[in-house]
Amino acid sequence: MNASNPQDQVQELRRQLKSLLDAATANERKLDRFDALERRLIAVSSMEELVNLLLVDCRDDFGLDAAELWLLDLDEELRRALPALPMVKPPRLLDGHGPLKDLFGATRSTRLIGPGADEGLLALAFAPDSGIQSAALLPLIRQGLLIGSLHFGSRDPERYDSSSGTKFLDRLAAIAAIAIESMLNRERLRRAGMTDGLTGVHNRRYFDHRSLIEFSQAVRHRYPLACLFLDIDHFKAINDRHGHPTGDEVLRQVGGLIQRSLRTGDLAARYGGEEFVVLLPRTDEAGAREVAERIRQMVQDAPFVTPEGGTVSATLSVGLAMLPAEATSFGDLLAAADRAVYEAKRRGRNCTVVDESPAA
Repeated sequence: MNASNPQDQVQELRRQLKSLLDAATANERKLDRFDALERRLIAVSSMEELVNLLLVDCRDDFGLDAAELWLLDLDEELRRALPALPMVKPPRLLDGHGPLKDLFGATRSTRLIGPGADEGLLALAFAPDSGIQSAALLPLIRQGLLIGSLHFGSRDPERYDSSSGTKFLDRLAAIAAIAIESMLNRERLRRAGMTDGLTGVHNRRYFDHRSLIEFSQAVRHRYPLACLFLDIDHFKAINDRHGHPTGDEVLRQVGGLIQRSLRTGDLAARYGGEEFVVLLPRTDEAGAREVAERIRQMVQDAPFVTPEGGTVSATLSVGLAMLPAEATSFGDLLAAADRAVYEAKRRGRNCTVVDESPAA
């Protein structure tokens, strides 16, 4: 044996030891980054903060070339929770399970994708022009249900090797899923505090708060503000003749028709009993009358389905008022719309009346 062999062997052992120490140091740094990310995920206080953390901060912290978040949104909860939020990159909201099945099939486990048989999935998980060559696709699972997926992509084809371990990624996916569910539950509680439980429109408490803001904005910027009072005609007779469950269904369906008739930024609320109120910012009298008549006509034409599967009809009396130029409080506008709806009922119901009192 060559005399230098022992020395060469020592050098080789040192190189191997250094390599192991470097790998351990790299893993420790990776663990520290994941640990810091987990703490931030647990501490987020809003959905927009959570989305920005997963799609922007993760990409920067881990040196990624792309990050995508897909969330299942069958009941449009997220569409209501995320409108116009200040997110650098929004998530993709899915109205069905198909895209998730395409990525994960029946396995529902983290997939590391690189060049090879599955690389076609990269084109599904990322934008076509992203140039992603390898990726980690993380399923987000809560209570046994697949609720979405988180995608980390790299232009380095060797960044995510299918033979690599997924322990850190699996843990991150679990924490992210918990954080998303927590934010959704918080949003549900928030909405429950401002939404009428029967009809799904805003409640009186939220309307009282929001109306003051709209009044202040209209006065300050001198734009028109219209208010509609809508009262279901002969509602007591519907309850007496068909029962309260049918009356509840009429209320629920009328609330849905009103909601579908409004623009983003308009406000509808159940004011009490069979009364609804609508605020139309930046809407003149002609535009407000058009909205009022559209809602009234939709209710008149609708067959309201009863719990037993039958149908009943209903109509609306609508009072319309415009914010008076000299108004000193929102109560002036509300009182004018209230006068108008009583006049609509006096004229025979199922009509729209514009308040024309001197105060307006």
